[in-house]
Formats: sequence, C-alpha cells, structure tokens
Amino acid sequence: MKLVIIGLIVHVYTGIGRVALDVRLGCLSGNLTPDSEPQKIIDAAKFALRNVAVLELKAPYWRYVPTPLWSRYVRNMDYFIEICMKYIDAAMERLRTKKAINEFDLSLVERILAKETDPKMAYILALDLILVGIDTISMAVCSILYQLATRPEEQEKIYQELVEILPDPSVPLNTNHLDKAIYMKAFVREVFRVYSTVIGNGRTLQNDTTICGYKVPKGVQVVFPTVVTGNMEQYVTDAKTFKPMRWLKESSDESLHPFASLPYGHGARMCLGRRFADLEIQVLLAKLIRSYKLEYHHKPLKYKVTFMYAPDGELKFKVLQR
Repeated sequence: MKLVIIGLIVHVYTGIGRVALDVRLGCLSGNLTPDSEPQKIIDAAKFALRNVAVLELKAPYWRYVPTPLWSRYVRNMDYFIEICMKYIDAAMERLRTKKAINEFDLSLVERILAKETDPKMAYILALDLILVGIDTISMAVCSILYQLATRPEEQEKIYQELVEILPDPSVPLNTNHLDKAIYMKAFVREVFRVYSTVIGNGRTLQNDTTICGYKVPKGVQVVFPTVVTGNMEQYVTDAKTFKPMRWLKESSDESLHPFASLPYGHGARMCLGRRFADLEIQVLLAKLIRSYKLEYHHKPLKYKVTFMYAPDGELKFKVLQR
C-alpha cells in the first residue's frame, strides 16, 4: 500500500500541473530518471514543503548567514519559478496563435493571460497551486483513507450511498453523481474538523486590533488554529465524538459554529485551490470506495504535527475488491 500512497501523491502532482500550468508534467511516466524534469519537480516540491516549517519555526540563522538548508531551499524555489515561467510563456504563445478566442475553450491559465497583460499573475497562481496544493491534498487523502479503514461502519454507509448513486461502477463520474454523495462529503468535512490537515491559517494584521482584550499592533501575524478550534466544546456539540451526521441539514439540534473548522481558510484570501482539492478528493473516494473495501489491521497510528497534520507511520491497508 505504500506504493499506492506514493502513486497518489504523484497523481496529485499531475493534476495540479494540468490546472496550474496547462500541461501534463509527465509525473506518472514509468522509470523516471533522477535528472528528468518530472522527478526534479517532485523532489523540489517535497523538499520545500518538508522544510518550510523548520525555516519558519526554528532559530532563523538563515536571516544572517545563508545556511545550507536555506541555500537549498532558495535553489528549489528558483527551479519552480523557472518551470512556471517556461510553461506559462508557452501558454501565452499558444494564446497568441489562436484564431478565435472563446472563454469556454480556454484553460485556467489561458483565461488569466487573456485578461492580464502582465503574466506575473499567472506565475503567482501557478506557484501557489503547485507548492501549496500538492502535499496538502495528498496528505489530506491519506488521513481520510486511514479514517475510512479504521471506521468500517462509516465506510459501509458511504459504500451504500455510492451503490445507490452509481449502480454500475464502470459509468464515468460526473458532477450530478458527486452532488448526491452527501454522506461521503459530510465524512470528509468531519475528518477535516477533527484532524485538520492544515493546522491553522495565518494572517498579518493590517490595523491595530484588540483580540480578547489584548491589543495587537499592525504587522503582527495572527494564527487561527483550526485544528484546535474544531475540537472545542464551546464551538462544537460533543466535539470529541466523530460524527459526520452533524454536517447534514437534518441534524439541526447540533451546535456547530460556522468558523470552528476552516480547513481552507476564509474570506478574500481563502485557499484558491479549494474547488480543485474538493473535486480531486471526492472523485478519488467515490471511485475507490465504490469498487474496493479498505481495511487496517495494524497498530493505531498517532497524528503528528509538521507543516501539516497527518498520520505518522506507514499506511498498510488491505484492499479488497467488492
């Protein structure tokens, strides 16, 4: 199953590359060599995300002396900028040669370039989606699959819902199918509430502010720890109980503060890839659980806080065809 998880992460790379750069990066190709572009992209993104917390949270010697970790981090970021510019410049050239421009025929990158004379916005979008979206989606899916495998009753409820929606598992999924997968989406939201992959959202104050009686000056970064607030009784009824039903409309007796769980943030600076992330997660779960049953027969895993919050250890699933 370890190979399945690695394959999942690489699949996310490919999907995000298609959206952010309007190109298939080739990460799913077999036998990638260490110096191939797809493998270098995978290695660079993994290194950046695994070490950003070290650079941010530990003593910042790199601010005064270019430490080896900082120097390698900068080289990784430079490589990402080079890749983004290469493919976005190619998209600009394709856009110039198109005879008729219909917005519905354009990719996300092309739509931005069609409205922006400066490609800088497209570069920023691509960097954000690639760097922030890759590990968060793959780690979120790992957490969801672990919770499904260790909660067979919940998995069975989702399976029965999917059988009703998709009697024939070979039928291609569409948005109408996913719209009906109400319980599956409630399960995902409950996993995010209890085990939020993103441990918090940071914002830099634009004005002097008073928070809970404390005067916080402009320019200070404030962190909203969604992994904490989502588990607080004052915001969520029976917060210690894993209960996907609380997200359904019929559970009107449940007290659930709208800001208790914000895995994607909120407001103008909420996660720009939220819809893409939700769609990838929903499609994967629907196709996987409709056709396979997940089991976990090993020592329970604890969750560990790094850059994200995810199970700490190997996900040794037993996968049974239904």
